Amino acid sequence: MTIEKWLIKPGESRVIDLEDIRKLKIGLVGGQVDVVAHDEPGVRIEVHAVTGKDLRIEASGDVVEIDHAQLRWDNFLEVFRNFGAAGPKAEVSVAVPRGIALNLGVVSASALVSGLRSGARLNTVSGDLIVDGLVGDLSVNAVSGDVQVRSLDGALTANSVSGEVAATGSIRKATIDTVSGDLLVDSTGRVDTVNLNTVSGKSTVRLDEGHAANYVLRSVSGRVLVDGIKRSGSGPTNWVDSDGELSGSFVDVRVNSVSGAIMVLRRAASVEHNSFDEVAPHVDEPALQEVSVEDASGGASVEAAADPDRLDGDGFGTERPDGERPDTDRLDTDREA
Repeated sequence: MTIEKWLIKPGESRVIDLEDIRKLKIGLVGGQVDVVAHDEPGVRIEVHAVTGKDLRIEASGDVVEIDHAQLRWDNFLEVFRNFGAAGPKAEVSVAVPRGIALNLGVVSASALVSGLRSGARLNTVSGDLIVDGLVGDLSVNAVSGDVQVRSLDGALTANSVSGEVAATGSIRKATIDTVSGDLLVDSTGRVDTVNLNTVSGKSTVRLDEGHAANYVLRSVSGRVLVDGIKRSGSGPTNWVDSDGELSGSFVDVRVNSVSGAIMVLRRAASVEHNSFDEVAPHVDEPALQEVSVEDASGGASVEAAADPDRLDGDGFGTERPDGERPDTDRLDTDREA
């Protein structure tokens, strides 16, 4: 087996072309890494702005690894304690075949992953992650970094401490656990399971109108809203109910929180969403909460979830007669200043 190696020193740049690569592993402390799929069979790696420590690239068989030399990536918290935000940095862009298997880890670096067709495993400490147009199963672990997942076609498993996790697309299964990070799952089409667990983070789930659902929503002190109807009282809430016929295809929605608010709502069947900016339904303008997640390419924040705690008067939190739903057809994409 032939092994090829490159060591890029601080201040150097390099462009490397490789063939017959099926697996990509990336470990970066700081900086920026973009992994973008293309329709070519080869892999192109472009490295710039290396600082603090050499960047090592090694290709062995059908596997290529990119990381800061002599770092162990099996324990990200240990790496973070050793280097922190002031550690080595690099800017890395990788063009890959769509079917490549990706395992990526960053400490404070930001990462963009786009267009893959075989799923991915991503890890971050404080760096923000953006995943766009991925087909397959996605696994994400984060500490304080925010995670945006756009146009996912597959299953999502995510764990976070304080980072926000927001996912849109055709998500057949979502399992997300956080401590204080807010959660959003906005899925179109058939969904099998949505399982969210948080201590104080807000949880928002949006499904297609008419998709049968089995609900188990529990919160100790957080507000619970389902289709605009308040389901929580003055004490702990344990709301179990269903919507539609539970036969054949239906979604199990299970959300658990301690103090975090829970919201479940529907979209009209005719509404299609082509951008992450459209996930927040139009209710009353004060009801929109801006989620500060920086877009890696443009720095734009997005309004990613509605805030049930800010709703009163004639807003979304008002009690409604059974069977009457709020208007979720009108989408507000205006950003607050």
